[in-house]
Amino acid sequence: MVFTPNASLRAVLDGQLEAMAAAEDLSPDSVAAAVAAGTMTVLANPGHAGVRPTLIGQPAAIKVNANIGTSPFLDDAALERGKLRICETAGADTVMDLSTAGDLDAIRRGMLDATVLPLGTVPVYAVANRYIAAEADPAGMTEDEILSEIEKQAAQGVDFMTVHCGVTARAVDLSREEERLTGIVSRGGAILARWMRRNGRENPFYARFDDILDIARARNVVLSLGDGLRPGAGADAGDAAQWEEVIELGRLARRARARGVQVMIEGPGHVPLNLVAAHIQCIKRLTANAPLYVLGPLTTDCAPGYDHIGAAIGGALAGTFGADFLCYVTPAEHLTLPCADDVRQGIMASRIAAQAAETARGRERAVSRNRDMSRARKALDWEAMAALAIDPALVRERRRQFSHQKECAMCGKFCAVRMQDGL
Repeated sequence: MVFTPNASLRAVLDGQLEAMAAAEDLSPDSVAAAVAAGTMTVLANPGHAGVRPTLIGQPAAIKVNANIGTSPFLDDAALERGKLRICETAGADTVMDLSTAGDLDAIRRGMLDATVLPLGTVPVYAVANRYIAAEADPAGMTEDEILSEIEKQAAQGVDFMTVHCGVTARAVDLSREEERLTGIVSRGGAILARWMRRNGRENPFYARFDDILDIARARNVVLSLGDGLRPGAGADAGDAAQWEEVIELGRLARRARARGVQVMIEGPGHVPLNLVAAHIQCIKRLTANAPLYVLGPLTTDCAPGYDHIGAAIGGALAGTFGADFLCYVTPAEHLTLPCADDVRQGIMASRIAAQAAETARGRERAVSRNRDMSRARKALDWEAMAALAIDPALVRERRRQFSHQKECAMCGKFCAVRMQDGL
């Protein structure tokens, strides 16, 4: 299929292709070819002033996204601005505003003005918010309201949007017939399943997909085709509802490419460790190797408070087998809204997963970084170790008390490296 980039994307490629390629240690031709094939997307809405164009998909490096945003129980825009700064300093590549309370337009515009990182959103949250805030049923929202919200956010400069186009009536019926252990755990998926049941009609994101493509094409908004039927428990992974949605997302991705619109595919949530590789490979196959954006996946259901670790294990394996974009999971997952420290921990865990996967893939930059760190350790070069670390500030802080010593505080004079001096 021939992909003809939209005018906004063409402008980005014409002006910044060489810089983007250099940042990834790739040739401009390889980047252009991957974009044309639909295996790589460029996040950059021209309406987002100063945005850093970011490549998602192979052969670019694996990227990390951080979710922030208000909730009905904790509506503090200043807190979220602080989290946004942490996202930047901790090394996230993108940010998603998942706010569901407060003045959502003001929060979104503030984030767009404050960061050069590509910003993503979930438009159905904003539409549903207006109903829920008025104590009304979000099933009352109209198709035109949804399209209007998508168009407004695109004009504001949002770079990518999760649109739950694959949550069809058939897929929802399958999720009910199979008596899923956790049902539908995606907020967007649940809202749309409710809408369909109450209105007796097909998902408006699916029914009006061509209209959504028109909006996205005009402003180079990358559509992140959401996994509204992702498994919320390991026991639900790989059921018919999940695969029905994935198959439909593959079809929709082809339609989008034919219209010059960039897409990503969102992947599974809870997947047992032994099934991660198969899930990733099958999703990539069914979606013609479109960039794959995964939440985790979480490899155990039993680690609340430590879900960032379970997700990093799954993310490392997913990245090894083809996932391109890791959505962080924080220690607050399943428990509460993440605090500032949760955000930092989630980003670091996902960055570790990405580095591990990049090394497994044999990407030279990742492999060289590991080798350079090993050489620095052998030389007891603490500053080099800090510079090469995923979290340099933490290395320097943990080292601070004994920074006057050549050896680490665990080994001291028992240091294996020093034992070999002069031998």
